[in-house]
Amino acid sequence: MTAATRTELALVTALYRTTNAVVRELDQRLERAYHITFVQAMTLLAVDSFDRPQPSLVSEQLVQQTQTVTGVLDRLERAGLVGRFRDLDDRRAVRLELTETGKKLVREVRPMLDGHVAQLLHGVGGTETGRLREGLERLEDSTRSAAGMSAARAAR
Repeated sequence: MTAATRTELALVTALYRTTNAVVRELDQRLERAYHITFVQAMTLLAVDSFDRPQPSLVSEQLVQQTQTVTGVLDRLERAGLVGRFRDLDDRRAVRLELTETGKKLVREVRPMLDGHVAQLLHGVGGTETGRLREGLERLEDSTRSAAGMSAARAAR
């Protein structure tokens, strides 16, 4: 392993540790206040951002596998926060909708999350936040490109 590779691996490891720490902190705060996880909150916000979306659209929005989102939606449905129903135009398709309880929770969670995220990022200045956002967007693009190349190699 070269020194450059070790440095890059250390960067990815630091990103992983930091992401886990942030999500763990948000999980704890959301669990205490609303008895939901960060992933559940993000799923509720994604459902709320569309008009009766299909689960696949929510998966795309969250950049998660469909089966992962299906499990989260199952828990949210059991909690009475999300409802599933058949699309009247395409009986095979399933649509999602927040229940009244889910809508109320989203109205409460959105500002709470904004405040918590601001608290977690308080030590990172505005300029640094912008650079971080740009860097993460480039990393995401690079990851998608690498995944596409890997899939193309596997298909050969």
